[in-house]
Amino acid sequence: MRNQPVYWYEGMFLRPQHFQAAERYWNELIDVSEQIDHPYYYGVRSISVSRPAIANNQFQITLLQARLKDGTIVNLEAGQDPDRLDLKDSLSGKTIDTVNLTEAFEKEAKVRVFLAVPRLMLGRKNAGTKESADARYAIDLKSIQDENEGGNDQEVEFRGLNIRLMLSTQNLTGYEVLPIGQVKRAGGQASAPELDAEYIPPLIAIESWPPLSRDIIRVIYDRIGESINVLAEQLSDLDVALASSDPLDIKRVMILMRLNEAYSVIGSQTFASGVHPYAAYVELCRVVGQLATFGPNRKPPEFPRYDHDNLYYVFKWLKDQIEALLEAIPKAGFVQRYFIGSGQGLQVSLEPQWLAEGWNWYIGVNRGSLSETECRELLKPGSANLDWKFGSATMVDFYRRNFHRGVWLEEVTQTPRILPSKGPWLYYAVKRDNEAWQYVHKEQSLAMRLNTHLIRNLDSLQGKRDLVVSVRGQSVILQFALFAVAPFK
Repeated sequence: MRNQPVYWYEGMFLRPQHFQAAERYWNELIDVSEQIDHPYYYGVRSISVSRPAIANNQFQITLLQARLKDGTIVNLEAGQDPDRLDLKDSLSGKTIDTVNLTEAFEKEAKVRVFLAVPRLMLGRKNAGTKESADARYAIDLKSIQDENEGGNDQEVEFRGLNIRLMLSTQNLTGYEVLPIGQVKRAGGQASAPELDAEYIPPLIAIESWPPLSRDIIRVIYDRIGESINVLAEQLSDLDVALASSDPLDIKRVMILMRLNEAYSVIGSQTFASGVHPYAAYVELCRVVGQLATFGPNRKPPEFPRYDHDNLYYVFKWLKDQIEALLEAIPKAGFVQRYFIGSGQGLQVSLEPQWLAEGWNWYIGVNRGSLSETECRELLKPGSANLDWKFGSATMVDFYRRNFHRGVWLEEVTQTPRILPSKGPWLYYAVKRDNEAWQYVHKEQSLAMRLNTHLIRNLDSLQGKRDLVVSVRGQSVILQFALFAVAPFK
């Protein structure tokens, strides 16, 4: 250690140098101890930057709590008194929490802002007046009362850190500095400056910098939660059990197990206070490793090493990796789209890719309170039934008037493995080997017509999916949906 403990002995003549040396020793001991316990000990703990000031070519902080690399603690709180640090610029008389950016942008496209404190250097004057630019401490004379008895005001001189903001375009020699932000122009030379979203300063806690906690870690948390909801719904709809013999089902279950673990841990970090960036980095690396098993390479990629001074690159890389791996999660394999009221019946909008070869279509009927037998009987031809018919939007009425079969449907008695098996759904397969299908393919439209005498809400059906029909004098709500099943890959 550079500073040694003072040798105290009885009868020694005490001088200021003894106490100063003792203070330097203990400060260094605490600093070294912190570095040994926590290698990434320095950074911003909390900060408030004025964005309107940045737009006006000024960088102003209204709140700051940080630890410098030499262990110096900086705690600037608005209105703190009497221990508030003096923020006056000893050179210009302007407040030290504001620096002008105009000249800096003439030298660099991106300007980094530093919190700066003059280094302690023995052999020179380290404490002076507020106007001493190079002194580490500024002497402040305050009137202090006796805290036990009250009153008895006495003037006491205090040392306050001579804190300032400096820019990367300035000479930083002789200062202990900590980057606290980076500013760039939003567009051309005449555009207003803004905080650079692609820079994150060294942090002690992730919540200190919202672009990290909110825009990266919170987004990852939400994306994992979204994927969990999709997988959980798939497994529930398909009634998948751990004993399933379908490889795709087993893959879904394994991915869901990993995602549930990751979601729980990241959730505890996302909403906690004081989580160090390295702890968040470790957990996100764990997520990448867990999901890599299900990715195209089946193994984790080469991870970027944790860089406390370049946090944006590290966390942006992890976010991109996790999002790419989440995209590889098996999707439902089908698209469900409801028929809605149109004209004298119902119609569903189609996507061009659904008409491609390899896609299979199913008409799903949500039978509501009807039994499967009752619903299938109701849909059959006959004046007492709904007698549904399908065709393109321009041909379906012709099929209805001329008792034409329209697009052929085939009753599905056993629900296909890929479609939801729970709930009141029953299915019909759409056959493509008939003339009516050719019009559907050509016009890229599919419409349905039914026996209007049984429809009770025909006048208000437009744009709605609920079809109210009369069954033995009772009103029953039916819904119809097209299930377009993608080709298996």
